[in-house]
Amino acid sequence: MKKIKNNKGITLLALIVYITIFILVIGVMTTISSFFYGNMKNVTIEPKYASEFNKFTMFFAVDIKNNKEATVENNLIKFNDDLVYKYENNCIYRNDLLIAQNILDCKFSLNAPYTVNSVSKNIVNVYMKIGKSEDNYFEENIDFTLKYW
Repeated sequence: MKKIKNNKGITLLALIVYITIFILVIGVMTTISSFFYGNMKNVTIEPKYASEFNKFTMFFAVDIKNNKEATVENNLIKFNDDLVYKYENNCIYRNDLLIAQNILDCKFSLNAPYTVNSVSKNIVNVYMKIGKSEDNYFEENIDFTLKYW
């Protein structure tokens, strides 16, 4: 007859293997959790300030398509129909009308003309940083094409 071995517990080797696997699983879960919550911070920040960028773009895109020329001076851009966009006191104004706020930084610049099929297009670049602090902001850099026809 065969004698059955009596196992009353776990061996030291099995205990070390269990503890090692447990530490690895906790380490992986911690890494995944930190990436998840770090990315969730970005996801929750952007919608708050994207609406301010959308308000600015709503006005600016229409005005840029109605003008063939623009001049940039410091924190403002002037169009040939006497329309002025000005960045001042963390806000953007369109002819003294507030259209966007919580703007940390805004820069307007004219790029060199871009030629496509012998048609020259003037490009205006707008860089904006929108938020309430340097730790919590939404950043956008976009090119707009002035009217060319």
